Amino acid sequence: MILNQKEDKQIIIAIAGVPGSGKTYFCKNVICQQYPDVKVIPMDGYHIYRKDLNEEGMKRRGAAFTFDHQRFKKDLTNLRETGTGSFPDFQHSVKDPVENAIQITKDDKIIVVEGLYLFLKEWDLKHLFDQKFFIDKEFNAQMIGQRHYVCGIEDSLEKGIQRAIENDKVNAEYILQNSDFSDVTFIK
Repeated sequence: MILNQKEDKQIIIAIAGVPGSGKTYFCKNVICQQYPDVKVIPMDGYHIYRKDLNEEGMKRRGAAFTFDHQRFKKDLTNLRETGTGSFPDFQHSVKDPVENAIQITKDDKIIVVEGLYLFLKEWDLKHLFDQKFFIDKEFNAQMIGQRHYVCGIEDSLEKGIQRAIENDKVNAEYILQNSDFSDVTFIK
């Protein structure tokens, strides 16, 4: 990754991967530890609020259709054009976005956007990123299921694993089949 900026311009870096690939961990514990001035915009802040999802949307929460991708694209386009923006974050304790939690100014030179669907062909976001990375890690239903249980999404480990298989694995397959990986660097 080219994080040492010589020019006085912003760069926007995309970090994507399937569920459980370590996107958030990589951003918080690798990039931000080495470069504390980096700003991170999580795609999770663009989850559609639970109150606005129907039963299928709640069951499949995390699928591409449960994100407000049009607003996400509009906000990223504004960032690209103006160098500024106000972005939502995702608060796991309430399981919903928190509006205006992240502020980007022209003084912020390195912005990392992390999320599942950054390279989906139908979302058409790739042109907004200067650098594009995909964390290439095997899908792990056990680990994701445990996360669902620990975070209170499911009330047992078994249900967490079932959700991982019925929802997250489907999302992983969708990402791999419907993304444009040309000019994307894979991280193993």
